[in-house]
Amino acid sequence: MRRTIGGFKGLWLLVLLMAGCSHTPLPIPAQSIESYSFRQAQAGVRVAVDPYFTLDRLQVAFSGGDEFSQNGLLPIQVIIDNGSPGAIQIDPRAFRLLRPDGRVELALSPQDALALIKKSMGWWAVGTGLIGGPASALQNEGRQKSLEVRALKEETLSEGRSANGFVYFPISENEKSLAGNRVVFAVTGPEGRALTYEILIDGRRDFPLAVKKPETGEQPKLPAQTPLDSRNPQSPTRIEGAGGQGVIIRSPVQ
Repeated sequence: MRRTIGGFKGLWLLVLLMAGCSHTPLPIPAQSIESYSFRQAQAGVRVAVDPYFTLDRLQVAFSGGDEFSQNGLLPIQVIIDNGSPGAIQIDPRAFRLLRPDGRVELALSPQDALALIKKSMGWWAVGTGLIGGPASALQNEGRQKSLEVRALKEETLSEGRSANGFVYFPISENEKSLAGNRVVFAVTGPEGRALTYEILIDGRRDFPLAVKKPETGEQPKLPAQTPLDSRNPQSPTRIEGAGGQGVIIRSPVQ
């Protein structure tokens, strides 16, 4: 009996040590606006969106990211560069995913996104917390941290400043292509004028191959941006904005 109790204490000590050693994830760095395939500019405010749709990107960028696809979670990185003569306001709750069939998905809070990918403790852990419970709790904590730290924040950007973060959307685990989806949102520009963006996105889930997440705590080197639909690699991607202020960007040749 003493031996069993000692084993339980040892297990809990290991859990506490693991929790104490956990580190806060770093934000995913942004590239220059021009390097992104899906972007738009209005009134000096430039924005880009980058869907994290393939397994190789998800598992490197997020704790538990290798399970995002099967649980129906789509993170989209948003980069906003304020080159306007005044401050702008950003609100992640203003983001929408307009589906090809006309359905509209609202952006999820990090807490709601976590609910989609949260690890279950399982019936065997109920009451004891010793088999599966601590491990699942630690995994969920890591997932929550990465979702919260990397989420786009509500903030005011003064002239010359940039913002970078993720918005999260529910998506079917069976979807293999993002063709026809649009990211729609608005920011409040100078003099309180709303700047509305509607950006057509693309990308397929079935490539490239997955890469293993590094074991160190260093910032991982991320794979390339979500590739465009390989079925039509040279077709232009039209990015339309309010008042015809959008730009036309051609898809890179695969």
